[in-house]
Amino acid sequence: MASLLIPPPDDPVRAAAQWLGEAEALGRRNANAMALASVDESGQPSARMVLLKELAPLGYAVFYTNYGSRKGGELLSTRKAAAVLYWHELGRQVRFEGPVVRSPDAESDAYFASRPNPSQVNAWSSEQSRPLPDPAALEERAARIAATKPAGQALPRPDFWGGFRLWLAAIELWVEGRDRFHERVRYERRLDARDAHTFETGRWSWQRLQP
Repeated sequence: MASLLIPPPDDPVRAAAQWLGEAEALGRRNANAMALASVDESGQPSARMVLLKELAPLGYAVFYTNYGSRKGGELLSTRKAAAVLYWHELGRQVRFEGPVVRSPDAESDAYFASRPNPSQVNAWSSEQSRPLPDPAALEERAARIAATKPAGQALPRPDFWGGFRLWLAAIELWVEGRDRFHERVRYERRLDARDAHTFETGRWSWQRLQP
């Protein structure tokens, strides 16, 4: 089979989006599941799975969470993250690295409004990452919030919940190879902050890495 990385794609974001689409076409559940790594101010790393909701052509990955959660606090504090998508069926992996900013409020509002009502209730009721002595207390809180929602109306987005944009300063495309001679191409570019949500992007440069 011909190599997917010879020659290397000109646009790694487009290549990553194409791979994601191929993984989704296989019918795999949560093909957009992404391992997200953050670090606190002491240097202690932590990782968890989130769902990649958008891979924008400009080169940022969007995911949503509670801003008061552990990951939310770490991202808001250090403004840096790394992430990995891996598709065993395809033998492919994509790695992201770069700065993190909050998504624009309008973008978070629109996504929250698209969520099913139980998911909206969950966002309001869960103090994500906080201790939970009694699971029943969380269910009772969710029931109270659901009962306050006017009939036929959606819940508004809570200000402590919303999106993040992981702007891609580096991307690595990985393809599984025979006898563990995997193919790896790492792309890097310059990012210059333009406003609270956006960066001016430089041109991608790339180099091959040994497996």
